[in-house]
Amino acid sequence: MAIKWLKEGIAKGKKDFAREVKKLGSIRHPNLVSLQGYYWGPRDHEKMIISKYVDAPCLAFYLQESEPRKLQSLSHDDRLRIAVNVARCLNYLHNERAIPHGNLKSTNILLEHPNMNPLLTDYSLHRILTSAGTAEQVLNAGALGYRPPEFASSNSGVVDLTDWVRFLSEENRSSKCFDKLLMDTPNAEAPRVLNEMLQVALRCILTASERPDMKTVFEDLSNVAS
Repeated sequence: MAIKWLKEGIAKGKKDFAREVKKLGSIRHPNLVSLQGYYWGPRDHEKMIISKYVDAPCLAFYLQESEPRKLQSLSHDDRLRIAVNVARCLNYLHNERAIPHGNLKSTNILLEHPNMNPLLTDYSLHRILTSAGTAEQVLNAGALGYRPPEFASSNSGVVDLTDWVRFLSEENRSSKCFDKLLMDTPNAEAPRVLNEMLQVALRCILTASERPDMKTVFEDLSNVAS
């Protein structure tokens, strides 16, 4: 079992907490690590959520590992399959359970061997947190993964990845966005697939009124893979 301790003061009251954990624990999907239960102790700092333990590296290890590589490189087909399956799971959460993940990032996507099947973890934690706890996560970029552009903008002077990719695309330099390992691997379909995936990604950072929902994103990625 995998256990996550919750910082004191950020969890909802016991009744609401138990109800939400029970609801989240009822969710089953082949690309989701299901919540198994919780522990609410009598003392401070004894609030925990329990999920199935999966002995698998996360996507971040594959994308960010420095040389020499200890893990096999993700192929063009691996990456497309991972993207499609992640989108499939998010579409299920959004449209069949009406529950957004709320914490999507590469460290919360585990890759099971041998087929690199993605498993999403730490989903919908905002449902068991107080407003203060949720705000703390929003302010902590290390704790929160994906955020819609309107919530992720800042004036800190740091170059935002989405702005950088958008700029390269507008300058017809999209190839600079892609992993050099993919560009160096012979694959006749790679340029088409990579550019179509990039276009899907760029649509996901449009303004809220223009942005596609997860059902459309899943369908678009599935079409790229077909």
